[in-house]
Amino acid sequence: MILISSALLVAYLTFYMFVVYPKKQYITKMMSKMTSMVLGMSSSTLIGLILGILLQGNFAKSTILAIIISFVFALLITRPFGHMASIEALCSSLMGGMMGAMLGEMLPSQDSHLMLFFIDTIYIVSMAYMLMLIKKEEIEQIKIPQKKSSPSFSFILSILIPVLIVGIFNFMAQEKQPIQNDEVNHEHMHH
Repeated sequence: MILISSALLVAYLTFYMFVVYPKKQYITKMMSKMTSMVLGMSSSTLIGLILGILLQGNFAKSTILAIIISFVFALLITRPFGHMASIEALCSSLMGGMMGAMLGEMLPSQDSHLMLFFIDTIYIVSMAYMLMLIKKEEIEQIKIPQKKSSPSFSFILSILIPVLIVGIFNFMAQEKQPIQNDEVNHEHMHH
């Protein structure tokens, strides 16, 4: 599940860069600051959680790594927006990275899949919502007549499909975990 969450982070950041960087001239300062804060916080919380789970027992290392990696993500998110948005994202990622690492450290191992799924879902919703708002702002700036179709359908679809995919992997990972625990329990009984 950690591998899926990591791939999700990188895939969405890459997609975001391809979609948002060319549209930077249509994005207002307020939208850029809001996008920076939301995506900085949600991505860094997920980064911190992943590292907190991976490095459980090494809280200092997981926190430091989470903050460093989150800073890189924050700078990539805010690259087209300027210094004010970058500061907003760096502060959000600092807090999110620390909180995610703390959460990963405190979680019992049997709950890590559920928490990863939950934070993945928050990240997917945040990214989809920000991309939808950026698209809306671009349409308003260049005054393209909007179609009468409901933007909520594409928004829901852009959330539902990734959440279902992550949910399926989460379910498969949880199915494997009890089998491994049963094998360990049988081994301890025989010794």
